[in-house]
Amino acid sequence: MSTILSSVGAALILLAFWLLQTGRLRPEQHSYQLMNLVGAGLLAAAAAMTSSWAFVVLNTVWALVALWALAVRRQR
Repeated sequence: MSTILSSVGAALILLAFWLLQTGRLRPEQHSYQLMNLVGAGLLAAAAAMTSSWAFVVLNTVWALVALWALAVRRQR
């Protein structure tokens, strides 16, 4: 199960990065932040299943930053 979660999570984050680098998305777009939030959340969950605590912290912070960006955007 952790392999599926981590594969989907990594795919979402890499897709967001690729779309950003190729100019198809901008960092302030809802879809970019949402892909980062869901991808990092899945990666954090997968890391927790395997007790990879450094990756749990990394991806939890990544997800929180994306969530913060979505909240700021919503307030504007």
